[in-house]
Amino acid sequence: MSSITSSDTVGSDSRREAALLLIGFGFLTLSAGSMAWAGFLRSSGEIEMPGYLLLLPGWVVSAWLLHRSLDRWLPGRDPFLLPCGMLLMGWGVLAVWRLLPEFGARQLAWFLAVTGIIYEVGRMRGTLSWLRRYRVAWLLLGLVLLGLTLFFGTNPSGGEARLWLGCCGLYMQPSELLRLLLIAYLASYFADRLMPGFDRPMRRGLWPVLVPLLVVWGVAVALLAAQRDLGTGSLILALLAVLLYVVSRRWEALAIGFGLLLLAGLAAMSLSPVVQSRVETWLNPWNDPLASSYQTLQALLAMATGGILGTGPGFGAPGIVPAAHTDFVFAAIVEEWGLIGGVGLLGLLAVLISRGLRAATRARDAYAAILGAGLAIAIGIQALLILGGVLRLLPLTGIPLPFVSYGGSSLLTTGLALALLIRISALRSEKPRFAASVRRVHTAGLLIWATLALAVGWWTVVRGPELRARPENPRPEAPLSAGPDLETRLDRSALAKV
Repeated sequence: MSSITSSDTVGSDSRREAALLLIGFGFLTLSAGSMAWAGFLRSSGEIEMPGYLLLLPGWVVSAWLLHRSLDRWLPGRDPFLLPCGMLLMGWGVLAVWRLLPEFGARQLAWFLAVTGIIYEVGRMRGTLSWLRRYRVAWLLLGLVLLGLTLFFGTNPSGGEARLWLGCCGLYMQPSELLRLLLIAYLASYFADRLMPGFDRPMRRGLWPVLVPLLVVWGVAVALLAAQRDLGTGSLILALLAVLLYVVSRRWEALAIGFGLLLLAGLAAMSLSPVVQSRVETWLNPWNDPLASSYQTLQALLAMATGGILGTGPGFGAPGIVPAAHTDFVFAAIVEEWGLIGGVGLLGLLAVLISRGLRAATRARDAYAAILGAGLAIAIGIQALLILGGVLRLLPLTGIPLPFVSYGGSSLLTTGLALALLIRISALRSEKPRFAASVRRVHTAGLLIWATLALAVGWWTVVRGPELRARPENPRPEAPLSAGPDLETRLDRSALAKV
């Protein structure tokens, strides 16, 4: 009887995943159709096949392939993880193509590469021992690649921050890979020392466990600080604190971690003019609206322009925000999709992270449980840091929005994290692990997502009319009339000011 029930459950989950993927494809089709219609109106009736329509066949074939393949290899997987991740990535490709058409094809290529990653991770036999067994080697690889950016670092966009390694037109950002490898290292470290019977080491206090981790964090942050990539350093420390709380259930872990995070932030503010400027912009973006605060202020004005329903995909002027395809892609989405779209994107991220945490508590062994929790928590913290900066809840950190922002390193790394979560969700155990601490983290996460949703409503609805009327807002009353020329001209002018 139990096998029949299990088979029925698996079949139900598969049908649910298929239905959700179909809904996601419908949303992307309507969005791409709206963008095509806006382009047709701008071109005065000239018919031209827009490149972003290539996303639709690429996305639906990828979704079909993964759904059918994972049904064979991982029949007990969570039915929400793949649809949420696929929809977010598809939405990101459309947003990037809308903002910078020359980068859209690259983002689509990286999306297809993520499909390959999920496919390969899904078909692997056995457990995740290949990650656990060589944890030190994986971590050293990440640190060495990050260290190489000090000598051979470059910037594909020609900016000052040289955070990439590249050759022959291909670039990677080692800090993205380091974050994933560090999670794998932490999962193995905690599983070896705190399980089984993880209460025993805690009797000696947190420091015997925490000090070696702080050394690893210090080395990573020193390399990141040399490259002025303090956002990733903040993310890593916050991840360490939350993950240590999950496995130890000790509130002191959070207090120590976030205390160190506050001290590091104060030190960075006193030593770095860049951090100082970002804090000043966070506190009052209206002081210097045409120079240092231009990007942040234009992002707020873009969200205010979106209102409740948005201008419509393709009908806004999101390119006015400098570098909107990276740090401020959420503001561009809210301008054209409105409050509804912004809250919908937050909801997709919240569901994905919630289901990732759920998969972690049901994982077959302690290592998989800690790895799954770390992956889900890292995605959540990364999203919180960048969304909090865009919505003026936090100083801007300049890290990409998971699954959505432009960037191959970010998309490939996050796609690998999604693939591992899907695999972990299929390796279930009868006994829940870390259920109490994960439940508290999940509850705190829901409060944070609600706060972010309220902040979107604040800028789009409550402050919207006032901001739309401000003289710093260059958007016309009818955004479609602006045309691509005005967007490009304003975008380049803004980049010159920042």
